[in-house]
Amino acid sequence: AGTVSGPSGVCAGSTITMTDPAPGGVWSMSNAAATITTGGVVTGVSGGVDTVMYTVTASCGSATATKTVTVTPLPDAGGITGSASMCAGTLGIYTNTATGGVWSLSNTVIATISGSGVVTAISPGTDTIRYTVTNACGTATAIKVITIGPALSAGTISGPARVCAGSTITL
Repeated sequence: AGTVSGPSGVCAGSTITMTDPAPGGVWSMSNAAATITTGGVVTGVSGGVDTVMYTVTASCGSATATKTVTVTPLPDAGGITGSASMCAGTLGIYTNTATGGVWSLSNTVIATISGSGVVTAISPGTDTIRYTVTNACGTATAIKVITIGPALSAGTISGPARVCAGSTITL
């Protein structure tokens, strides 16, 4: 059956080409992580390990050459959870179920964000939180727009500082 040659890895949605010097063989895959055409073109479908098989059949039986291929999934940035609004001077905690991502903001004058997704609101305005995940197959970014309102203020209490028993004052 010869020897299957070609790359040992492919991204989901991308293709690589396998070759084998033995004539007349049939290409197949061991599972659904990838597909293969009659010309030996492998297309990554989903993350996992698959085996390329090239089988040659003659009057004396069949022989199969194999090659393991790792399919790397496309990056998934998931979704950002947390409040869409906050007030200046407060903290907001944002999370994402995707692992290995990097947090950033579009406007660090309005807010800042830590490496763990904690936003510190600085001044009123609109900002965009980004969570970016990168792997060998590319980059994906989840975004969430947040609105930062002015800082809350209870105001100032004014009026007389003393009152006699039985009397009233207005503050």
